[in-house]
Amino acid sequence: MAAKQILKKKHLEEEELAKLKKLDDNSVQEEYEYVTVPPDGGFGWVVAIAAMLCNLICDGTLFAFGTMKIHLQEYFKCSDMLILMVGSVPCGVYLLVGPIVSGLANRYGCRPIIIIGSIGAAICMALSTLSPSVWVMMIVYGVFGGIFFGMVYLPSVVMVSFYFDKKRSIANGLVTAGTGLGALSFGPLADLLMSKFGWKIGMLIFAGIMLTGILFGLIMRPLKPQKVPVKREIELQSPVTPQTQKNQDLSSPQAILKTTDGANEVLLPTADESARISTTATVPVGDVNSNEIPAVTTVDPTSSPLNQSSRNRTISSSSHASVSSGENRVGVSNPEDASRPLYKKDAFVSGSIQQLHHGSRTSLNKTNPYVSSVTNIPAAANEEKKKDSAARAFIDILGAMTDFSILKNKQLLLICIGNIFSMLGYYLPIMCLVSFAVEDLKVNKTHASFLLTIFGLFNTIGRFAGGPIAMIPHLNALRVHNALLFTAGILTVLAAYAYNLTTCALYAALCGFAIAPHMSLLPSVIYDCVGLDRYTTAFGILFLFRGVTSIIGPPAAGFLKDATKKYDMAFAIGGAMIIVASFFHIFIAFVQPESETEIEKEQEKVQKKNKLDV
Repeated sequence: MAAKQILKKKHLEEEELAKLKKLDDNSVQEEYEYVTVPPDGGFGWVVAIAAMLCNLICDGTLFAFGTMKIHLQEYFKCSDMLILMVGSVPCGVYLLVGPIVSGLANRYGCRPIIIIGSIGAAICMALSTLSPSVWVMMIVYGVFGGIFFGMVYLPSVVMVSFYFDKKRSIANGLVTAGTGLGALSFGPLADLLMSKFGWKIGMLIFAGIMLTGILFGLIMRPLKPQKVPVKREIELQSPVTPQTQKNQDLSSPQAILKTTDGANEVLLPTADESARISTTATVPVGDVNSNEIPAVTTVDPTSSPLNQSSRNRTISSSSHASVSSGENRVGVSNPEDASRPLYKKDAFVSGSIQQLHHGSRTSLNKTNPYVSSVTNIPAAANEEKKKDSAARAFIDILGAMTDFSILKNKQLLLICIGNIFSMLGYYLPIMCLVSFAVEDLKVNKTHASFLLTIFGLFNTIGRFAGGPIAMIPHLNALRVHNALLFTAGILTVLAAYAYNLTTCALYAALCGFAIAPHMSLLPSVIYDCVGLDRYTTAFGILFLFRGVTSIIGPPAAGFLKDATKKYDMAFAIGGAMIIVASFFHIFIAFVQPESETEIEKEQEKVQKKNKLDV
């Protein structure tokens, strides 16, 4: 009997080996995946300069409204509240359309969106000169112009993230300088043109400047994905050690998952369930360490682990493909998805993802940062799914950036509430300081226009200086951000007591520097609160909060000016709003952050959603 049982077991083992041998006939096969590798230099610097110039003409035009306001108000004979709405509406709308523009950029590419935005913004500015009333200008220049301004601004920022990884902080610093340079130069330029030729000719000249965005958009060519071969191998091993014999049935051979460093893991179910085994699990491309390969369990969920403990099997799937840069990359089967910039989770990260990985408490444990940055790309395993990927490219990003469930994160909720208050006062020095100096302090109009130059210069310095200051021992991004935001609020309150051009210039310089980290350091704070997986969602929600209050803030200041005949009350209350905002951000440090378990659960939800959507 014992001899028959042994022969029967050997016969079963031979059958098992024969089944797996069929798989082994195609054990070494060439497959291809597509990856995009940031050049971190070269033509990328040309793209960064083009993005800087996009920021310059876009933000510069919007920030110059503080000077334009005086000329427009003289023509339309309207209240401060109404004329300030003309300037605030585009500032808010171009943030509100952020999720939609992001989806369009992901669907059609950044280049055509920037070109269309430049043409549309120029047309709206030109048509605004025909406005018979301030309300018509509010719609033409404010609403429609704001939409097209957003189509220029957002894709240009995203393109820099697509071209840079390690040197991204430097590239984004260059891009950020465009905003400051625009504020620095366009204010006096607007006063010069509108004083000499009238506001209509001046607006037409600004429309012509806006058309240069077509050239900058043409420069931003998308990165071409590289076709990378992927080899997959299946290796069979039989248990030989006494310890293995105790834990596993002798009749069950093993197929071992071999990683690039030789580590083995048992993953798959018994031979009876071999029909359910998938042999084409996605494998990272490049030289990947074993602790960077996520365990892909292909055990049938309905089977009990206890029933499988004696007979386990895995399929070896090791990648030998490499990319010339030496960085770890995740490939996809659809080349179009590989070139979609918003499928990168770090598209809105202003610095290197490796730096955030090492410096954040929500860093990606046992995961290569760049690999994680591209795992939002949906799988497209066949031609039918590839056809749907174009439509999904828009829907995926729009859905991700309008997912309000992220507000369950208490720290992000505090940031969003804080930004409601901060944006009520943020545009005060930009849109009201020149009028305050001219109307309340009787400063020469030409001299007053240079207050925006001072503000822009020191704002640029502040954006560059925020990062190094945050790296000082015992400081971090949150502490520096909060301290300087509180300081900006105090300075804005004290601006109500300015009495001449010198005191206004002093306020413009100090406030320009202090308010800068609210834009440059807040992304790092958000990253610490939500992690990389939901970073794009957090930014989309923040765009919406900021957009609404950006529209409300300047007209509210104008209402106070109309009621009191002076701007001092507007600056005092606007500064108080910024101070309140700083306290909401200070409270972040006292709120318990999401545990790693909760973050992992959120990551699993995102991954499951992506799989279900395929």
